[in-house]
This record gives sequence, C-alpha cells and structure tokens, in this order.
Amino acid sequence: MSYRTEKFQCKNGDCIKSELLCDGSADCKDKSDETVVECTKPEIICQRLAFRCSYGACIDGDKTCNGEQDCIDNSDETLPTCRSVSFNTSSFNSCGKNQFKCDDGQCIAESGLCDGKIDCIDNSDETIFKCSTITCPQYLFRCTYGACIDGDLKCNGVTNCADGSDEDPKICRNTSEKSSTTIRPTIRPSTSSPITPGSISCTAPPKPENGYWKLDQSYWRNGKDKICDNCDVPQGTKLAPGQELIYGCNSGYKLTSSASVFCNSQGQWINIPECKEIRCKGLISSSRSVECMHNGKYVPCSDVVPGTTAKLKCRDGYHIEKGSTLFDVRCNETGGWFPEPIQCVPACGIQPLNFVPAIVNGTRPDVFEFPWHASLYRAMNSTAPKEFICGATIIHERLLVTAAHCVFDESGITPKVYDASKFHIAAGNIFRNYDSPLHEDTVVQKAQVKHIYYICEYNGYKGNYADDIAVLEIKDTFNFSSILLPVCLDDYGWISLEDGLFGKVAGFGRTAFGISSLIIQKIEVPFIPFERCKTLSSTYDTRHFITTDKFCAGYTNGSAVCEGDSGGGLVFNNSGLWYLKGIVSVGLGTKQEGGNLVCDNYAYSLYTKISSHMSWIQNIIFKIDKPSLLNRCPS
Repeated sequence: MSYRTEKFQCKNGDCIKSELLCDGSADCKDKSDETVVECTKPEIICQRLAFRCSYGACIDGDKTCNGEQDCIDNSDETLPTCRSVSFNTSSFNSCGKNQFKCDDGQCIAESGLCDGKIDCIDNSDETIFKCSTITCPQYLFRCTYGACIDGDLKCNGVTNCADGSDEDPKICRNTSEKSSTTIRPTIRPSTSSPITPGSISCTAPPKPENGYWKLDQSYWRNGKDKICDNCDVPQGTKLAPGQELIYGCNSGYKLTSSASVFCNSQGQWINIPECKEIRCKGLISSSRSVECMHNGKYVPCSDVVPGTTAKLKCRDGYHIEKGSTLFDVRCNETGGWFPEPIQCVPACGIQPLNFVPAIVNGTRPDVFEFPWHASLYRAMNSTAPKEFICGATIIHERLLVTAAHCVFDESGITPKVYDASKFHIAAGNIFRNYDSPLHEDTVVQKAQVKHIYYICEYNGYKGNYADDIAVLEIKDTFNFSSILLPVCLDDYGWISLEDGLFGKVAGFGRTAFGISSLIIQKIEVPFIPFERCKTLSSTYDTRHFITTDKFCAGYTNGSAVCEGDSGGGLVFNNSGLWYLKGIVSVGLGTKQEGGNLVCDNYAYSLYTKISSHMSWIQNIIFKIDKPSLLNRCPS
C-alpha cells in the first residue's frame, strides 16, 4: 500500500497510523479502518505482488490460501485457487445433517448459509440465487442479494454483507452513531416464504471508454450450475440488486478505482470506475533536472507514456539523498518509474571552495560567506517603500527563520502579529536597501511572505522575549545554487555549545559610528557560559530576559550585535558545514526609551536556542505541503 504520513481517524474518534488503514486487520476498535467505503478509495493502491481483499484492503500476496484469515472478510481464503490447497473436493460427495453443500462439494454449517459472511470457497453460500427466496425477520437487515444480518450491524462502518450493501452510502447517509447496541442472536432465515418479485433493478451500463466489464462469475450460473464461459450480457439488460460487475481496461489503461461494482437496493450501480491512460508522473522539480527519451527521440518530461526513459541529475545547490544511487529510470507498464528515482535534497551550510574568510572585525563579508542569510522588509501598504526590519536565515526552499519580535506589533497592550503580506524577503544581497541599484541581479532573489508561523505563547517584551522565534513561508521557492542555499539544522545535537566556541552572524546593525550600516557586516562571537551571562545581567537588571530558551554570546568591548542584526542566524561550524544554533533576540543591555528598544553594544547578546524549538520547526518543514495539518495560533 502506498505510504502516507498522516494519521487516520476512526469513526469512533480514535487515531491510528495511516499505514494500518486497509491492511486486512482491524486496528480501530470499531473496525472502521477496514470498510469497503475506505478501502475502495483511489488512493488505496496495492503493490504489484499484494493481494486485494474483496472489500479493497491490501495484504501480502503470499498469505492467500494459507488457512488463516488475513482479510477481515476472509476473502483471502475463499478463492477458487484455495480449493486445491485447503481440501480435495472429491471427498465431499455428501454432507451431514444441519450442513449445507456448496456448489463445489464443500460442506459448511447450515447456519452459515446467507448470513452475510462467505464460508464456501466458491462463494456459493452468499449469492442471489441461494438467498433471494429467504425471508428475514423484522429486526434483521436484508442484504441486496438476500442474506440476513443483525439489524444493528447496518451502517456501523464495517462490511457485514458479502456485497457491502449494509454500508451503502445512500442508506447510511443520515445514520448517526448509536450510543448503545442491542445484540440479538442471528436467526437462521426461513426459506418457506419467498419474497415478491419487485420492479427494482439495475440496467447493464455502457462499456467504459477504453475498457470493459463482465458479470462476476459467482452470481451468473446456467441451469446446470455451470459457471458461464464469458459472463457477458448486452447493454440495457435488467440485473437484480446484488449483482456484481467486474471492470477491466484495455492495454495501456488502468482503472481509477475498485474493479468491483455492485447493484444496490435502490437499483443503482455503486462507484463505477473509469479507464485512464497509463502514464508516469513528471520528474522535473526545483531540485532535479531530467532528460526524457521515447523510441530514440527526446520528448517533454511531463506525464510520459510507458517505455519512456529518463536521465536524472540534481540541480546546483542539491545533492542525492542517502540511499539513492541510480540516475537512469524507466516508465513501466503500470505507470510507475523503475527503479525508484533519485531524491535530491538541498545541500546545506556549505561555503564555496574558493571562498577566503574575511578578517574578524574587518570589512564587509563576501556574499559567499553567508549564502543562507536573508533580509526582511516591511511595507505598510502596496505603495509604501519596503523598510528594512531584520535578518532571517534560509532553512528550506520556502522557509526562513527569524525573531518573532521582528514580525509583531508591540505598540498595543497585547502584541499582535502583522499581516504576512506586508513582509518581503531579499536573499543574496550585500546592500541593505530592497531596491538598491547595486544589487547583483544574477545573485539576489526576492520573495513575498505568504504565512508567518510563531509560538502562540509569545508575549514580546512583557513576556521577557521567551519563544522569540518565527518561521516565514514565502510564496515562491528559492532557486538554490552554490551562492544561495540553506543553513544546516542540528537536529541530532552534534554541536555542543561550550565556553570558547566561536560562531558568526551577519547583519546590518549599527557601525562604530552609531548608524545602521548600508552594507552587510559580520562578527564572530564566542559562546558565553550561563553563570557569566547571569553575572553581567545583574548590572543591567535584565536577568529576566535569560529565559530557558536563550543562551549568551558576544563581547563587552563594543563589538556586539545590535538593532538591525535581530532575527539573524548565529552559525557554528562542524566538520566543514555550518549549523544554525541561535537567532539574534535581545541584548542584556536592552532598555526601553520612548516606547522603543535601545541596544547597548557593550553587553552580551541573547540568542533564541534553535534546539529548544527544533521539533516545532521540523513539524512545519514536514507538513509545509499539507498546511491544513499545521496548528495555527488563534487570531
């Protein structure tokens, strides 16, 4: 079955892992994970060697006819091929008292006839021919082919009729969950009073375009109890409720949903599939380039026909994910690529080989030194100029990390996040102004912010800048290259911050003359242990800013990060790669003057620890393509 990352919610509200859905075994207490409604959806795709249960679930193909019930409806043990495995039919010439003889000679308990569950290997105990003449007591439910089941089992999310008619969406649409269930013993239906033939029937539908259908053999027998040769009937033929059509497609086409289609009790066919041309999905992406050939000619690499070959290559700024090795793949006859195409993931934290580091406290750094650094701007309306606000760090082709205080309005009683559409990003720029004519057009990339993710408990200055972190999602993806790529995230905790360890940060903070720099600056700063940080904080009465998600770094000689550096990323080197460990948050010498925060660049700076929020960041990265699964803060 195809892999799905999200969880499945059972009908009773419980949640199970998505890979347990439609696997043949009931994992929901109410068995709602193994129903014809869930398991015949198009996204439930069985692997090539798997067996598909009659209600749609997928099990290991080697588990059929093994004497054990692996499908919840036992359909893996009722196949015609199971006859030679499970018993010799010639030994069943007669059946004992209170037994029913199946059409192939097998004997089952008489109570198993027309009870909704298939007991005969040839399915003959649950057919319209055997069950249509029986009468069900009032408190039992009659399946469309005539079987009787407990009335309380109707619309309970589990298939109890062999044809699934007890879970027909049309009869279950307005059924609510029962708070209690009365269990009555299922009584052997009477055969003494045949039902009055009604006028409800299904008309044999037109054959699908590029496909066909046939009647299911178990329902279609001639007078001598011999299974029909081709089970074909003309279009327009009237067929009784309970009859099943088996759909198939011509060569080069595949079904869009389950092959089995039933005539329900309202005279309608349920879930008729279509035949769709088999094609393999295109492989071109922002991370991977592709060349495709078919019959010796180059062809476009969008959805391609079987037989097409593709040569794959990771784009600049990406590398092959561990485990991927093969660059040449082929579109096979089932619409899949074989072998599995390479996966290209962003290279992170790499500086170009020809980069020469700038001297500490020297001139501006080369753009190559911080290929993950970006600048955040705010425009209060569509005509207003884009004002530089903060730094940001690229962590994904659509995501950046910055400080929460950069995107919040704290002028009121309660901090409020600004509308995301007011913010813009420039990456690869060494000049501060958004529209600077000095930008290198081949290097600088710009984007508009689409959404802002932040910790719901963030409360700005009043909350001592705890949880001072935000993730920005942009509308268009970055095109990564050797001079623009994401920083690495230390999700395995490889780097331990210790006294004397140096990191570096870039920004447009104040220069030695007290004005904001027009050209990007960088500073290398040492990590400061907690006790030394706490001692200095007493001088400024700012101990309360050292929250559990903060650490200290910097100097007390005037070389400190300050306004304009906020939101920038403090990175540390490990084995040649640069990892994001902190976000510039607030200085120990910070104070409010006239409603504005003023930084003292003779004090240590506090950084928001990335490690304290790693699981939150990773959750956003993993679910960015499914935003409905992400938790949003109340507005």
